[in-house]
Amino acid sequence: MALIKKVSTSSRNGDTSALLTLILKAFATNDWSADLYLTPIIAKISETNTSLIEALRRLKVYSQMAEKDFTRDMAIRALFQLVEGYVYIPIAEMKEAALVVEAVLEQYGMGIQNADYAEESADVESLLNDLAKPDVVTAIAKIQGVAETISALAASQQDFENVALQQAEGESVKNDLLSASQLKKNAIAEINTNLVGYMNTMAKVNPTTYEATARIIAELVDKNNELVKRRYKTDEPDTEIV
Repeated sequence: MALIKKVSTSSRNGDTSALLTLILKAFATNDWSADLYLTPIIAKISETNTSLIEALRRLKVYSQMAEKDFTRDMAIRALFQLVEGYVYIPIAEMKEAALVVEAVLEQYGMGIQNADYAEESADVESLLNDLAKPDVVTAIAKIQGVAETISALAASQQDFENVALQQAEGESVKNDLLSASQLKKNAIAEINTNLVGYMNTMAKVNPTTYEATARIIAELVDKNNELVKRRYKTDEPDTEIV
């Protein structure tokens, strides 16, 4: 009976990276340089895991961009709705101030939240600049909560731009990076095709050198596969990096 089972091909990207990291740590406790078959396998797994970690980082940035954009959209909506409410307030001074701010907002429209990332960013930056003009700032000071709402919009815009910059830097350096899912497939294939059979055989042939490490890897793979089984029917597939 095989000591190490094959890694489930249904393993998620992040789980596979975690498994690879632990397998590499298990190998790191010994010197395998004399094994000319095993050392290139370890090197390939390490290289693939490094690329997979980078791909997952990029995938996380994409997800963060969507979250930050949603927060920015909510800030835009809050500003437009707050000012609109003041336009109808039966207090002349506040109503007049609200009309000044509304005139600025109407140049852009709340629909800016539906534009693509780059266009929305440009519009929000322009809107914030217009809202910072002296006469508009004076009007804003007369309607409670508007200045704070504008500050929230500015903060959400900056948060989005910070994440967008990370994504742009990643693209410029890794524009030909394989998708996380493809890297995962490559890693699992390398383990299942080349590592599992060899380690199982060597654990029997030379248990003194190989058995302890093989048992650790077997336990790691079993835990990973059990995790896959437990959530197989409920989890959605991983999103690939395009």
